[in-house]
Formats: sequence, structure tokens, C-alpha cells
Amino acid sequence: MNSTLLLALEQAISDRNPVLAKRLRRGRSEAFLRKRLEKEGATGCVEPVVALFSWKDGTELDASVPPERVSPFPGSGYFMFMPFTFIVGHFDMFRDYAKHHENMKQVAGRYFPLFWNGSKGIRDWIAVDLEPSQNSRVVLIDSHANDPIDPAYATFEEFITDAVRANRENDSLKCF
Repeated sequence: MNSTLLLALEQAISDRNPVLAKRLRRGRSEAFLRKRLEKEGATGCVEPVVALFSWKDGTELDASVPPERVSPFPGSGYFMFMPFTFIVGHFDMFRDYAKHHENMKQVAGRYFPLFWNGSKGIRDWIAVDLEPSQNSRVVLIDSHANDPIDPAYATFEEFITDAVRANRENDSLKCF
């Protein structure tokens, strides 16, 4: 993963939304992230997860700040950048969903959530595909749909590039 892209995203967020920029948490160590991912059974192409959460560990949330003000994606609903320890719980939760919801079986263990909308819309997560043959594609996951996976970007880098553009232009992500 090209760290220059994440630095460009940070600058674009800072220019568009200084409130959010100040709430971005310091990143986790790569060693911590890799160890926790291994413990949780997240295998395959975990590099985008490590790159994102070593860059920043989500956002400090505050109930007094509306969700749209803490979303790193303007005009794209309420997707939030949650801390790693919170979001890794969602990765584990996919397995529980799969026990009771047939449609989520294809999600469990393969897709790692990166951003969550707080269940305020039809799409619940922006996630990365851990299957190495899929080149870290980014998908939208809708736990209520018969087919919960909606391909959004061919690669994680393409997704971050669009997030930079969206912030610079104060526009929604292309996948929306």
C-alpha cells in the first residue's frame, strides 16, 4: 500500500473537515495489528487493513458531533471510521450472522470491514476482500440483501484515491 495515498487522504480530510481531522486517532503498530488479525482468523491479503489502521486508528466519536461531520466521505451517508478494536469485532460478528443468515455465509472470514454506517442505511459496511486473488477489492456489504456483496472498487488503492478525490471536491464516493 502506498502510504502517500493515505497522507493525501489525511490532507484532503483536513482541508474539507478540520473537525474530523482533529478526531483521527493515532495509528496502531503494525505488529499489534498483525497479531490481532491472526488471532481473529483474518488471513489472506491483510495489507490494506494493516496500512489503514497503522495510519490512523479510527476516529474519536462524540455524541455532540453529528455522524455526517465525522464521516470521511462527504455526501456518502454516515460511514464512520471506527477504531480497530471495534471494527475487528464486526469481522467476528460476520461469523455469528452467517450462523443465522444464509446470505452472510459468503461474507464471514473473507471480508474485513473498514468503515461502518452505524446501520443507518441499506449498506452496512465498506469492506476489503481478503482473498489474495481479488487484489484487495473493496465492496459494500448489505447484511439485509439476498446478495450482500456489492463490488465497489477493483483495489484498495482505487478506493483511497476516490476518497481523496471526494474530499478534495466535497463530493460523494463514486460507488454511491
